[in-house]
Amino acid sequence: MTSISKTGFSERCHIGIFGRTNAGKSTLLNYLTGLDHAIVSEKEGTTTDPIKKAMEITDFGPVVLVDTAGFADRSDLSEKRIEKSLAEIDKIDIFLYCLSEDDDLKILEKINKPVIFLAMHMDKERGKEILEEFKDKAPIPVDIRNTKARDEIFARIRKIYKKEDLSITKNLVGAHDTVVLVMPQDAASPKDRLIKPQVMTIREIIDKNATAICTNLENFEATIKSLNKIDLIITDSQVFKEVYQKKPEGVLLTSFSVLFSAFKGDINYFVKSAERLDDDIKNILIAEACTHPPIEEDIGTVKIPKLIRKTHPDVNIDFVRGNDPIDYAKYDLIITCGSCMFNRTHVLNRLAKSKEAYVPMTNYGIAIAKLSGILDKITLPDE
Repeated sequence: MTSISKTGFSERCHIGIFGRTNAGKSTLLNYLTGLDHAIVSEKEGTTTDPIKKAMEITDFGPVVLVDTAGFADRSDLSEKRIEKSLAEIDKIDIFLYCLSEDDDLKILEKINKPVIFLAMHMDKERGKEILEEFKDKAPIPVDIRNTKARDEIFARIRKIYKKEDLSITKNLVGAHDTVVLVMPQDAASPKDRLIKPQVMTIREIIDKNATAICTNLENFEATIKSLNKIDLIITDSQVFKEVYQKKPEGVLLTSFSVLFSAFKGDINYFVKSAERLDDDIKNILIAEACTHPPIEEDIGTVKIPKLIRKTHPDVNIDFVRGNDPIDYAKYDLIITCGSCMFNRTHVLNRLAKSKEAYVPMTNYGIAIAKLSGILDKITLPDE
């Protein structure tokens, strides 16, 4: 089993704690984790930004609990707090909803995921009244004086949520394969460490009992000449064309971003959407999950726009980062990064909104391959 300390937030099941102000959400977070992570107070608006806590549920796996600000908050900052709670909805896999008296449950109209209803405050008369009012929702009664409800909540989570057994390299890597990874270390690369998609891919290759050989573009030719067998080359997308031109004939080639387009999203939709780059387009959005400030060699704000403007010199290109809202209808094409910092649920929700607005969406690796004229020559993982 993967160590909990080594499972990133974006690979964990996200469990959101929602409800109206003072419904007992922060109490529930502390109760489930057994620690005081959230401040508990009768005063409205105690929770401002969402609080995230990683933990392990026995016989289920690593999860992230997300405690959100309450709805129907009447404090001065209520609107901003509620906006931040709503922004979390697209990331959540399972909802724990803390019921309140006369709760209209309007927020659930935005939710198309499993919901577990909870009647908090069972150590008080208030909890019994909530349990009776919403008995049609079959809420779990929560009395924080014992662990009975915690066990029942975890059991309900195991029952209603089927985790996907996802692979990054899918059918492209098998036992005893030799995989060459081309990882240029430019000014955008983090100092003294590798980026997350590279680390995750290397680890999976090793777990598959295959061999991972890492190099940069400058040493790529010397590396491949030293090897008797190469089954696959995985490159950083920004040097796709250069690696394609230098690779041995017949050796399969893909990129980290292409692999993550299938790992996080819908690779078939991404590939189909890239055809939009053949058309006359006016507005493109480049959406990046990370919030680091762009630099001179940045792939999203510098390198991809340069490639696009070779064939579309007058196109308008906008940028969003992290959880910035997207006005989907405004664009002819949306290009996302590999989304290693987003969970799969978040990416699929963005895809759904893109399709609903009839706006094509692709990602960095596939867009670069298309703009470089090699999309039909690279290898795509099976869905």
